[in-house]
Amino acid sequence: MPIMTAAILVVGAAAGAVLVKLLQSGRQSQELRRLQEAYNQLDQQAKLIIRTDFDLHRIQEELDRRLAFLMALQRLGRQLQVSLHPAEVYSKLDAESVTNFGFTKGLLGLCGSSESVAWHSVIGVTPEAAQQLTRCLTGSAFLKQLLTHPAPLLLKTDGVGEPLERQLLDLLGVPVAVMAGVIPQAGPAGCLLLGRDLGGSVAAQADEELVAILTNQLASAVENSALYEEPWLAKQELERKVRQRTYELAEANAQLLQLNKAKSDFVSAVSHELRTPLAAVKGYASLLGSGQFGALEKPQKDRLAKIEKHVDALTQLINNLLDIARIESGRVTMERAPIAVEEFFATVQDLVRPQLEAKRLRYTPDLDGVTTLTGDPQHLQRVFLNLLSNAIKYTPKDGEIRVQLRKDGACVLATVSDTGCGIAAEHVPKLFQEFFRVSDPANQQVQGTGLGLALVKRIVEAHHGQIAVTSEPGNGSTFSVRLPLA
Repeated sequence: MPIMTAAILVVGAAAGAVLVKLLQSGRQSQELRRLQEAYNQLDQQAKLIIRTDFDLHRIQEELDRRLAFLMALQRLGRQLQVSLHPAEVYSKLDAESVTNFGFTKGLLGLCGSSESVAWHSVIGVTPEAAQQLTRCLTGSAFLKQLLTHPAPLLLKTDGVGEPLERQLLDLLGVPVAVMAGVIPQAGPAGCLLLGRDLGGSVAAQADEELVAILTNQLASAVENSALYEEPWLAKQELERKVRQRTYELAEANAQLLQLNKAKSDFVSAVSHELRTPLAAVKGYASLLGSGQFGALEKPQKDRLAKIEKHVDALTQLINNLLDIARIESGRVTMERAPIAVEEFFATVQDLVRPQLEAKRLRYTPDLDGVTTLTGDPQHLQRVFLNLLSNAIKYTPKDGEIRVQLRKDGACVLATVSDTGCGIAAEHVPKLFQEFFRVSDPANQQVQGTGLGLALVKRIVEAHHGQIAVTSEPGNGSTFSVRLPLA
């Protein structure tokens, strides 16, 4: 008992002793009445002070309990903030939190529906008792009410309640418990059950108020985690689909590589088989044309010349196919040798001179002081022969073809430009595809296989170079080849 209360009791006892002495001494009754009234007033004040002291003590206990509850709630709130899934929220209740909340036992679980509950946090309760509590609540109207009405329910053994309430208290082994539903706006609902032993304070309305605060915070945490979980699950699903698609693409790419290799092997085999009979056809045509088997009329000679021309075209087609197949399979190694630029382009010009003269085309080379290239002379010659042949094919008579070279950093940039019909923008990305030819009425008379530029691109890339094209219908085309100097 506080010191003030003890002092008041001592004073009261002393006053009683004085009164007894006065009675014994036989003093006057008026003085006795005055002393009696003073004693009664003092006694009333002492009782009031004692009651006030007890009330203050009880209030202090309640304040301390509420403070501990709020501090525990703050601690639990920090843990709930990092919960990424609703199930994690229902696993955060621990023994320290239950004790700081002013209880000795606690269960927190997730309700997949209003029919059952699965405990995720079990404090101070045996697994067997937790299972029995689950069985008691499964399918009960009590649980449905709990999940539809947010107000907590106070369970007491000395109260009047349903038999199920007493059964729950017996399973918990406590005389007092508070039960409440966790009802978030988004995410799964849950159930909270907290119990207190006899040694604790008597549960009152404060328990219900504090538990209501706790369930509201739990519901908010579930809502937040549910809001996070939805995009998180979507992200996981997207990543799974990306992995699946990546795997499928890798599989498809592997199959395409196998098919491409099979195609290249087939083309190589067929091309080799075709070269022998074509050589025989050309040989016999040459013999017939030479007159060794008798004199020929002009129409016969013209037909033999056409045979030789078409045989040459087929041979060129076969050679292109073989070269593409070899480069794709890695069976061709590009030589890295210095090339004298002036001599190199003079040779190329000599090879295309008949075509240039046939269409009266002006050929303008501009080497800009570049004296040396590095690469495979034979294959680079095929690159520029193909580019010049294309330019000649698609440039009308009396046009112009320009070849320009200049140094560009550690590279040499070579451009082949013409004043031909040009190429529409939608066709440019397809120019280097095998067998692609632009569908244009102006070009229908131009013969070709669609393999020349595909071969050019592979040879340039095998030299670690790049090729590009710029063109505009009616204004010609420019093919740019960038090759490393060394």
